[in-house]
Amino acid sequence: MFEDLRDAAGSDLFEEVEEDENNPFETFAAAAVERRFLGMTAAQRFIISLLLFGTVVVMGLTCLLVTGRVWPY
Repeated sequence: MFEDLRDAAGSDLFEEVEEDENNPFETFAAAAVERRFLGMTAAQRFIISLLLFGTVVVMGLTCLLVTGRVWPY
């Protein structure tokens, strides 16, 4: 059970990556580039977060205006 603990901690859970003897960090950098959340790039995720933030702000202001907590003038 504990014989392969060190090997298991060093290996990737999702895919096996073969390490190059010359540059072991090259495979790590290549694996990091391929990582995407929901298939989007960082810029696309940023735009989605800005749109979500704008929607929350507009809906919040609308709720404040409807309930009479804030007057537009």
